[in-house]
Amino acid sequence: MPRTADVVVIGDGVVGASIAYHLAAAGSRVALLARDGAFAHSATRHSAGQVRMHHSDPHDARLAALSLETFEQWPQLIGGDCGFRRTGFAFLVGDEHADRLARSVKELTELGVSTYGLTPGEFAEAQPALDLTGVAAVAYEPRSGYADPARTAAVLAGRARALGADVVSARAGARLCRSGDLITGAVAGDETVSAGQVVVAAGAGSSGVCADAGAGLGGDGGAGLPLHARQFGWAVADSAALPGAERLCMIIDDTAGTYFRPDGPGRVLFRIPLEPTAAPEGSTRIPADAEEIGVGRALAARRLHGITAAPLIDAARADEAYTDDGRALVGPVGRHPGLYLATGFNGGGFKTAPAVGRAVADELTTGAQRPELGAYRPDRFAAGPPSPTIQRYRHM
Repeated sequence: MPRTADVVVIGDGVVGASIAYHLAAAGSRVALLARDGAFAHSATRHSAGQVRMHHSDPHDARLAALSLETFEQWPQLIGGDCGFRRTGFAFLVGDEHADRLARSVKELTELGVSTYGLTPGEFAEAQPALDLTGVAAVAYEPRSGYADPARTAAVLAGRARALGADVVSARAGARLCRSGDLITGAVAGDETVSAGQVVVAAGAGSSGVCADAGAGLGGDGGAGLPLHARQFGWAVADSAALPGAERLCMIIDDTAGTYFRPDGPGRVLFRIPLEPTAAPEGSTRIPADAEEIGVGRALAARRLHGITAAPLIDAARADEAYTDDGRALVGPVGRHPGLYLATGFNGGGFKTAPAVGRAVADELTTGAQRPELGAYRPDRFAAGPPSPTIQRYRHM
């Protein structure tokens, strides 16, 4: 007997879990199709877990700002523990972007974000572990930090289940059900779930899910989505021997194109630069002797002396879904009634997931459009590729 639901959500990660939770909390009958409870196949599990507001795109900044309170008050608002730790966050730029940074701070302040500019000297007083040579300006967010990505997604999925959602195993992935142009549900293994709305929130796998059903955004009837998979990676090292590391905040260094943050007591997580092509199928670990780890250490060492000799604890890679214009796809697909997308977050899905889940659930249950999602509508691609969003900094 096929199952029925108001909404089917296809997705392994935090965005899909957030949508499912908020739908269930609103009283909708929802089915979440995910590969497994550990979210092993999604980018979420290997996200750097950053919770920060500073973005090149002001629309992304707004979603992140709308999500911050949820991370800060997770036990009260969601229940359980997402692993949020407030460390503070600093964005470092060189001379050529100092004025742009000041404008970004002003924009964020107008959004209600607690942020302010610092000189390198002022910032150095609170961060003795850092070498700030070549840094001209700093934007600091005292409320920002990081959370545990896999735990965040698992808690959301668990809360959705507790509120009545069906969590359906989709170990081999999921397929859309289609009748003409209408999307009528989804299939996972032997389970068919019929629904009035299907949300595809499958990250780098979203285009394949749509293409397999002959569904897409192109005005010429083309299948699939304007997405491409891009590798990201990080490593974790022992920071016990780094002077001042216990006071380290989360950092994005635009001058070097790297980031790093604490990862619990005595550990530091830092970016590993990888070729943008997709990671080998099923491969999530980076070998300890990989050349890329040495490159990542060297980038972090411009600011964090001693990281090149710090013992390596772990290193991982995954694929994230990037759009052709740098902005996510969130909203209904006009050519295919019943199909709703929430994918292509260009590496920023984790920090915005609470606000995205809340807004998507509201749209699907009330039919009213949420203004914070207006810039992300998928049908902007129907008339051809839109212009890329502005990159304000060297690496962002």
